[in-house]
Amino acid sequence: MIDLLPQVIVTGLAVGGTYALAAVGVSLVFGVLNIVNFGHGAALTAGAFFALVLLKTLGLNIVTAFALATGGAYLVGWLIERVTVRPLRDAPLLMPLITTLGFGIFLENVVQLVFGPETQPFKTPVSHEPYSFGGTTVTVWELITMAVTVVSIGLLHLFLNRTHFGTAVRAVSEDRRTDALMGLNVDRLILVTFCVSSALGGIAGILSAALYNAVNPTMGSAAMLKAFAASVLGGMEVMSGAIVGGLLLGIAESMGSVYISSAWRDAIALLALVVVLLFWPTGLMGHRRLEKMERASLNVLPLPPVPSLEFRRPALWLVIGVLLLLPLAVTDTYARRIMTVMLVYGTLALSLNIVAGFAGIISLAHAAFYGFGAYASALLSTQAGWPFPACFAAAIVLTGLFGMAFAAPVMRLRGHYVAMGTLGLGGTISVVMLNWVDFTRGPMGIRSIPQPSLFGVEVDGVGYYYFILAILAVSTVLVVHMVDSAFGRAMRAMRDDELGASSVGVDARVLKMVSFGVAAAIAGACGSFWAHFVTFISPDSFNIMESIAILAMVVLGGLGSIPGAILGGALLAGLPELLRFASDYRQAVYGLTMLLVVLFRPQGLLGFSAARQAPGASR
Repeated sequence: MIDLLPQVIVTGLAVGGTYALAAVGVSLVFGVLNIVNFGHGAALTAGAFFALVLLKTLGLNIVTAFALATGGAYLVGWLIERVTVRPLRDAPLLMPLITTLGFGIFLENVVQLVFGPETQPFKTPVSHEPYSFGGTTVTVWELITMAVTVVSIGLLHLFLNRTHFGTAVRAVSEDRRTDALMGLNVDRLILVTFCVSSALGGIAGILSAALYNAVNPTMGSAAMLKAFAASVLGGMEVMSGAIVGGLLLGIAESMGSVYISSAWRDAIALLALVVVLLFWPTGLMGHRRLEKMERASLNVLPLPPVPSLEFRRPALWLVIGVLLLLPLAVTDTYARRIMTVMLVYGTLALSLNIVAGFAGIISLAHAAFYGFGAYASALLSTQAGWPFPACFAAAIVLTGLFGMAFAAPVMRLRGHYVAMGTLGLGGTISVVMLNWVDFTRGPMGIRSIPQPSLFGVEVDGVGYYYFILAILAVSTVLVVHMVDSAFGRAMRAMRDDELGASSVGVDARVLKMVSFGVAAAIAGACGSFWAHFVTFISPDSFNIMESIAILAMVVLGGLGSIPGAILGGALLAGLPELLRFASDYRQAVYGLTMLLVVLFRPQGLLGFSAARQAPGASR
């Protein structure tokens, strides 16, 4: 097998070149605005499909098609900056993450509507026939990919270091407010930065399509995760690190596919990301910059008051009455099922709000806890024969302990590296679910999970609704009392200023571990319920995009707002079903809704509004 090593490295360098280009685009935006652009995958998809149209429909030659498609990706960057980022430039750093994600979902589904969901061949006049070279074989496209990568990065280096405009861009990355006072056109500089970043992503998408001779509408989402992993490996604020990270990632994936298994290809990127962050929290070539890495990212908007559970309040009884009587008024079985799903996601959003809203930690791994609870309950039920109450309790306890263990490596990270670390850990768990076939049955999933039975009575029909409503009610009471306690006040102090809170005796490590533990335990309860509700689970339900969707629910409802998180989760879970009449367009509308809500109400639907806060309302 060692004889294959030169070939593995050559293949890895070609693939790694596309990762490096995309990762440089990620690092370029992060270095200037300190945000993670989740719309970057849209530029990759746009570049590939622009090239497909130009080559296949218009019959242009490869060089012209390549150049024009790169220009199309450049324009996508213009849209991302003007529509999703500029209006929120001074908002919490999490907000652009959601708006760029919404834009990416919207564009990806527009492409799917136009071209169809199927993978399409990407034929070029350049031959894919391999040629022997120094004991290895290499295709023309692999050589072109490596050459274009070197030329593109070289031109970017010259642009940033040898031109006045590039010098101004680097200056903006240091202090854009001071640069504006000195007369620099900061808006134009940032706009060009996004456009160049997207152009690099477009080039990566075109090269990737040519290498694999195929395009599909979701290719950008997968490539975006690899770009983030490569960027973090090298150091998100260092473009040379992104190049090294991309090449290393390509080689590591190539070696893993040959020497381990191609099924674990995606896990290699995620595991590498986690390992590097554990030992080099700012990446292999990164350096800690306090103003970027340590700066709190969620405390721009103040937290709303903690809701009171005073049962003498008529409004509280009204809400309880509506929730209890709703399934009696709505007798349609399908509608009741949708209401049950909405309550599941309301509970999930409530649990993530503990970590994201009150502890101030951007976690992109919540679906991993949800899935852990589902698999724990399903396996104990189907393999060990445990009764449902025991499975349910075990899922809560095991997932809570797993959440506390999960928090341990996260504690070493700061700023966006926390989000990327949770992304890597959560993604790794999802890949393990997918590939550990002997234990989880992999993509086949676990079938014939028994329906829940309580006190000898099998839960079915409307009983599912009341069961998840009870889980939501207990979770809400727990979260309210937790947040309104001395522990909760310490947690909110840590969110606003971790260093300041630590200086007065607050143990941030304990707070983070408990926050993750409680949030994971509630998610585990939802997972257990879900497994027995649908009677079939598979890894597809607990992937990275599911984690991002749950985070979007919290943001849309209002960070730190308990009723807001529940409402956000319920609405976003129900929206695709409400749009079922427009099934071809509903995911595009879903992404557009995420974008518009955050743009026009960044504090969320029920988030804090200083103008409406009554005197003495804060507790």
